[in-house]
Amino acid sequence: MSIALLKDWLVKYKFKNWTVTKTRGVPVTHAMRVQRAASIARMLNKTEKWHSHGYGISSDVLRKDVKLEIEDFDSNPVVGKKIRGYYNLLDDYMTKLGNMGVVHTKGRHIPFAMGER
Repeated sequence: MSIALLKDWLVKYKFKNWTVTKTRGVPVTHAMRVQRAASIARMLNKTEKWHSHGYGISSDVLRKDVKLEIEDFDSNPVVGKKIRGYYNLLDDYMTKLGNMGVVHTKGRHIPFAMGER
């Protein structure tokens, strides 16, 4: 299920503006987006490689090992400060409510408490 969810998310959001391949300059089709997303999802699902259940994988590792292009929001100090401020506020609020985290989508957020699955 995690592979399917990640694949769908990558195609819908991460790759939505990917129109031309970086090295060959070939127009990118929907099928190419789906194939690349499936490849990344399978690669990230290899627990014997990552040993990271419950831990993050750094953006440097994702760039180098997965060949994923990641925009560094800290490269723009104004944007970085706003994102970190929002994260800290949301994290503090979720902690005060006793929630472990939140799934945030456009227009809403869904908190989840300790022990929920």
